[in-house]
Amino acid sequence: MNLLEEIQYYWNHRYTGYSKVNQKELEGIQRERWKKQFKRLLPENQNLKVLDIGTGPGFFSIILEELGYSNITGVDYSYKMLEVAKENIQKYGKEHSSIQLIQMDAQNLEFEPESFDIIVSRNLTWNLQNPQQAYSEWLRVLKPYGALFIFDANWYSFLQNEQLEKEFEAKRQKVIEEKLEDYWQGEGVDEEKMTWIVQQLPLTYQQRPQWDIDYFSSQEDVSVETEENFGDLVWNYEEQLNYGATPMFCIKVVKGDA
Repeated sequence: MNLLEEIQYYWNHRYTGYSKVNQKELEGIQRERWKKQFKRLLPENQNLKVLDIGTGPGFFSIILEELGYSNITGVDYSYKMLEVAKENIQKYGKEHSSIQLIQMDAQNLEFEPESFDIIVSRNLTWNLQNPQQAYSEWLRVLKPYGALFIFDANWYSFLQNEQLEKEFEAKRQKVIEEKLEDYWQGEGVDEEKMTWIVQQLPLTYQQRPQWDIDYFSSQEDVSVETEENFGDLVWNYEEQLNYGATPMFCIKVVKGDA
């Protein structure tokens, strides 16, 4: 298998546990917290076409449809993720949902240029073999004056940073002591395989979001801004402990002059 197939294989076997984490968010305070942030960040026109890249178990698509957006497409390279996304939409989404789910590689999108007004993505870019190509594709399918929102973190960067590793292990130990769920040990997690994959990925060795800022700043007619520590706005206490060593950031990219 090539690296893309290895990544697909991994997530095709982790989908159940990952979906359970998303379900906890949909049943917890995170649902309203994410809705509040999307109301703040996204355009008010709910007739806009939305693309959810790396939709996974469908969390963003469900939230956005609940906010009133009616033209949503979710894509993921893992067909197992799309299967569980369909189940979650039926369980947590609207009764007659119009969300369209398509299996697709985020690095080679099969859409026409300038197809979407809004693009959102969570916890995907770090896991890509060719993030530059992915970002080029995302900009290609974004309409002029459209907005791209990337929510991500320096996932697994502690494998390359001794100080971060100590912080990570300390927080993980606290999770165990407080009898909370350890998201790094969930159902379907293969730590050895994930470590191998991470070592092959280019962004494991980059400091983000600076890397992302540098990329988008080098593109013509593109503006970029970031929000650090975005997790503080949406995570609950359990997530803060699990993910505290790898803070979430938000990158907003606008194509053309807003």
